[in-house]
Amino acid sequence: MKVLLRAVLFLDALLNLLLGAVLLLSPFTTFYSALQLPQPQPPMYGQLLGVALVGLALLLWQATVNGQLTVAVARTVGQVNLASALLIVTWMLMLDLPVQGAGKIWLPVLAAVMAFFAAVQIPAAKRVRVRERAQRELQKETQNKDAGAAPVARRPQSPEYRREPGVTPPPGYGPGTEVMPEPVPDETPSAHHARQNPNP
Repeated sequence: MKVLLRAVLFLDALLNLLLGAVLLLSPFTTFYSALQLPQPQPPMYGQLLGVALVGLALLLWQATVNGQLTVAVARTVGQVNLASALLIVTWMLMLDLPVQGAGKIWLPVLAAVMAFFAAVQIPAAKRVRVRERAQRELQKETQNKDAGAAPVARRPQSPEYRREPGVTPPPGYGPGTEVMPEPVPDETPSAHHARQNPNP
């Protein structure tokens, strides 16, 4: 869905660049006469709108390349395209826009293209935004689970399973080198014992 949205933004950038170039030529009456389009009056307003459309085309190009701008720009530009298409149709049907010859073809085609772009950009931007939000929430949940499981994995072992560091005893110590005390010899009764000497 995001690939389709970027493709539509690229085509919209080309359209806005073309419209901006046409409006920058507002002072040339022969150019508008050849296209059979109404000339902006005064021409300065047309040129200002042309500069704005060229800037919008650059923004659309950046949104095509930079994925972080795609959703926000597509949502906003889609609404602008929808409003522009409705405005063109309103001027042609209700406000007697002075259009003759090929101009009656150029403006309806422009309104239809803008309406098509809006019909793709607005819902696609919404879907991509919902999908990216769900992915961010899933990543947060995964990170929280990992952070909660880390202390459990690092919990110290209980004393009965803890391994003491190995210590090498010095020479002369260790199993089989214990010093046993010498046995105490049986004391013989002294000569003055009553049983030994009955005649004191």
